[in-house]
Amino acid sequence: MLRFAPILVVLLVQLAFAQSAFTQMQDLLDRGYYNSAAQLNGPELVKTYPDQPNAHYLFAEALYLTGNVSGAQTQLDAATKLAQGEPDPRYLHLNGLLKAADGDPSAALTPLRTAFMRTQDYAYAMDWGRAAWQAGSFDEALQAFQAAAGTDAGKTTMWPLLDQGRILIYLGRYQDAIQKLNDAIDVFDATDPGGARPGSPAYVEAFYRLGQVYEKLGNVGQAETNYRSARTADPNYAPAIDALDRLSRSFP
Repeated sequence: MLRFAPILVVLLVQLAFAQSAFTQMQDLLDRGYYNSAAQLNGPELVKTYPDQPNAHYLFAEALYLTGNVSGAQTQLDAATKLAQGEPDPRYLHLNGLLKAADGDPSAALTPLRTAFMRTQDYAYAMDWGRAAWQAGSFDEALQAFQAAAGTDAGKTTMWPLLDQGRILIYLGRYQDAIQKLNDAIDVFDATDPGGARPGSPAYVEAFYRLGQVYEKLGNVGQAETNYRSARTADPNYAPAIDALDRLSRSFP
């Protein structure tokens, strides 16, 4: 058994170096150094570890984040081919993003949906919802954003509820939109530590969208109230300023 000890030590050292290289690459991506990751670290990573699927995946992510969709797809295909067993949810998620970026959001839905179902990750659900929205699959988009709102992260942010409100307005489901937009405002009021207001884009937009809905319903008083709330939250919010100006000219 002692004869194998040096070999084991070498393997452990190689593994440690690989993990360090992967960690460094992930850290670059997390900190937003996409160009460095795509042009320097990524090529070196796959050159050094050509048989490691994670090397190809991380390089694919860097290429996607720098807009190189075809290059990212090539690296992701290599990662998927090298990986054994059920596809990593990260691979499914990136595959969906690449299909959407390549102009086929409908083809993105299955991998994005599957990635979320396997992880219950908030960001995955939001990306699934955006792709469905882009594809015109509004019911699925609503489902995805509702799923995002049900995650731990989604329970403390307005965005999935606001996105549902936007879609419901587009579909003409105004009462449902009012409910979702008010729910979004309630989430902000329940979680705001006191320093975010004014300036939360979702908070400002929720009031503005409520103003739009009430104006469409012919309730000018409620529309004005919500437009003013949007402007109170952000005095420089141009859509609310324009809406109030329009109402003042229409109803002197």
